[in-house]
Amino acid sequence: MVYTTGNCRRKTPRLDKQVKLSIGRLQYPMTNVGMKTGYTTNVSETGLCFTTDELFKNGTILQLVVELMGWQYYLRTTAAIVDTQSIAKPLTAVAEVVWSKKMTDQGEKYAVGVQFKDIYEDDLQAFKTYLRKVLDKKS
Repeated sequence: MVYTTGNCRRKTPRLDKQVKLSIGRLQYPMTNVGMKTGYTTNVSETGLCFTTDELFKNGTILQLVVELMGWQYYLRTTAAIVDTQSIAKPLTAVAEVVWSKKMTDQGEKYAVGVQFKDIYEDDLQAFKTYLRKVLDKKS
């Protein structure tokens, strides 16, 4: 199924949601050094769009830490049930830049679209369930 939003054809529905995220080029070992701040404009099961003050080239692999609240309630692991701190756990992912463009109306800001490449399986399933529930309520 393809979802249409404006002039864009999408394979998965987008949830318009502005939340803070940290963005960094993937490096090993993974650290928070050099992480930039941005804000999502929308999220989906397969990726997200965010704004930031750095232009990332297509194909760049990024590590993302998304401060999205609510998806954690759908974690079904024993650790999530026992660990009360998991309720504030950010969504972490490795993603590839698939497009980026300068935002003409916002100075040195860029819109960046990424496709998820690697998310812990339990986190991904909880995130997908969260998105379905929120999108069902909106429709």
